Amino acid sequence: MTPQIIRIRSDNADFQLLETLGRNREKRRKTGLFMVEGVRAINLALAHGWTFEALIVPDGVSLSRWGSDVLERAGAARHYLVVKEGFEVLAERHEGSELLALLRLPADDPARLPATPDLRVVLLDRPGNPGNLGSTLRSCDAFGIGGVAVVGHSVDPYSREAIRASTGSLLSVPVVHFAGPREVRAWLDGLGFAVRVVGSDEHGDQKARDFDFAGPLVLAAGNETHGLSAGLRELCDVTLQIPITGSASSLNVAVATSILLYEWQTKVDAREK
Repeated sequence: MTPQIIRIRSDNADFQLLETLGRNREKRRKTGLFMVEGVRAINLALAHGWTFEALIVPDGVSLSRWGSDVLERAGAARHYLVVKEGFEVLAERHEGSELLALLRLPADDPARLPATPDLRVVLLDRPGNPGNLGSTLRSCDAFGIGGVAVVGHSVDPYSREAIRASTGSLLSVPVVHFAGPREVRAWLDGLGFAVRVVGSDEHGDQKARDFDFAGPLVLAAGNETHGLSAGLRELCDVTLQIPITGSASSLNVAVATSILLYEWQTKVDAREK
């Protein structure tokens, strides 16, 4: 398929759409598109079969071999050639980016989460900070989590801030949204096998290091300020705490979740030896 070439030389309607997609959640929802940049993110999008709606290229600039290869492989319907000054407005990286990509938002369908007996899923309860959300997604990717569910009202996983904090891992791990605990329960009941739900809590039932993490498991991490909602807490079979010392009253939610994921992976590795 030969892409449509659209040249943007001014702050016209096409440019305004592209600029708005980078910062406006509602526009992303309405168009079904979101923007990514950087070599790692675009390579991950290619590797994981994301649909490239368009590529955005600085007009009159020679591309590297990598950039030219992306133009060939992505199969985007449109190539926007944007004057250098306009491209710099669209790009977030201080050092500049060679390409930007518009990707198609995936279906918000629980079927995208794994439904196998070795299920490993993380629930994020109303995450309110895109940096924390992205960092948690990065850790989920690093520790082999099969999918992430965002529960309740939250920041947008497809914001550029969250994608940047994830270092592109959003493109490797399926992410879906549940409106609330009731929808989580319906998903669990529909799996056809028993799954333990483990909550992260600073006053948890037992220490994380003592938990076996065996079998299909869902880890629920609470909101940065309010912790786990009452509804999600009711779904938990057990809550785990991470003992801390010093003057800190608690751990950042992304840090705490990463520690639990490490404990989880350590127990999995020990059983497989």
